[in-house]
Amino acid sequence: MDALNTLTDHQRSVLEQYQNRTYSEDIASSIRILQENNWSIELAEQSSYQNTDSRNPTIYSTNNEQGSPSSTSALLGNSSTSSRRLSNKRFLWIFMWPFSLAWRILGNIFQFTARLLYRPSITAPRRDARTEADRFLRDFESTYGAVHPTFFSEGGYTQALKAAKNELKYMLVILCSEEHDDNDKFCRETLTDIELLDFLHQNQVITWAGNVRYTEAYQVSNTLQATTYPFLAIIALQQTNGASKMSVIDRIEGPVSASSIIRRFDSVISRIGHSLEHLRMERTQRETERRLRQEQDQAYRDSLNADQRKQELLEKKKEAALKAKQIKQEMARKRKQYIQYLCQHALSKKIPEGEKATKISFRLSNGDRVIRQFSGDDTLVSLYEYIEAYSHMDGEMGEKNVSLPEKYTHQYKFTMHSPFPKTVYLPDSSKKIIDEKGLWPSATLIVDTNEGDDDDDEEEEEEETDQEEES
Repeated sequence: MDALNTLTDHQRSVLEQYQNRTYSEDIASSIRILQENNWSIELAEQSSYQNTDSRNPTIYSTNNEQGSPSSTSALLGNSSTSSRRLSNKRFLWIFMWPFSLAWRILGNIFQFTARLLYRPSITAPRRDARTEADRFLRDFESTYGAVHPTFFSEGGYTQALKAAKNELKYMLVILCSEEHDDNDKFCRETLTDIELLDFLHQNQVITWAGNVRYTEAYQVSNTLQATTYPFLAIIALQQTNGASKMSVIDRIEGPVSASSIIRRFDSVISRIGHSLEHLRMERTQRETERRLRQEQDQAYRDSLNADQRKQELLEKKKEAALKAKQIKQEMARKRKQYIQYLCQHALSKKIPEGEKATKISFRLSNGDRVIRQFSGDDTLVSLYEYIEAYSHMDGEMGEKNVSLPEKYTHQYKFTMHSPFPKTVYLPDSSKKIIDEKGLWPSATLIVDTNEGDDDDDEEEEEEETDQEEES
């Protein structure tokens, strides 16, 4: 009994199956044979069959030695009875041994045939892991209802294993086989137990399940060396020799209750929970450090981008200001050139003899009065050109032979109108003086300076000064 108490639930289950198959009542001998064969039922049975012939002669030899005359000289009558009983046992064993051997051989043949019959067909169309997972879920819910563990549905076994590794979670593998009598009760009662479902949810266990009828589940059963169904394996990330890998921590084969699964799972958590939590803390620390570096890098990039945008905006403003200044200076230069041209031509323009002329009296904004004759064929622009030249004749007459500036339209900074009735005359090059009744044969025009023109003149003078300094 002491040896029996040291066995795990899995080993006890294997021992019971072995004794049922071999009809052995010697617990110690059965445990020894199973230990010698690494708790493999098939290997232990084969070892038992091979040792049967060698074991029985030894027993008989021992019995013969015990019943020899040298050892039982005082008990001759009893010795005769013992000899008859031993002969009966020998005869019974010789008679039953062929039937026992045939029964065991037939049992092994049946198990082997069952594996071949229910092995997934290699000629059947292969479904992807996601499809098989969805099919298992539909079949389970159609038979046992919607109350069950949250089966992994984002892929197959490999994807579930990868998810458990990446997320540092426990993984529970469940393999079912409809050919086993315990399968229906296990699915209907154990996998729908609320206490088990709460336990798996609270511990964030990734649960992957499959039916060995299907290809992937069958391959998983071979990988995990499942021999009895239902089969459960608890898998978690373990560190071995400095390397981390997913390992099977515990395995449960055969019928099992929900409370037993919880108890086994609690045992696993108590054994490796601290190491898994340590891995989680390390990963959390690495993730925190990585996120902090990302935030710092992002803040640096944002600051660098902001500085670059500021610099680009500043350069654009400088470029725009410089361009505007250059345009303004160019306009001022062309304006000056145009006024110089007017001073040389408008002031010296003569009316041909015999041509009709009108006399215009201009009253300037500074109070001066200027009188000038214009030909009737002159346009209204001629009036403006004369006043523009007259206002600048003292300062703009220095250069000679000045030509008209290219691509330039002159803007006059004053207007003209008659005193009464007030009629404004604009610098229109399409209208002749002779066609304007108010200007023929004589007229008085008041010259009004536009608001802001004085400031513009000062700016132009400053720009002209800057141009002279730059040159």
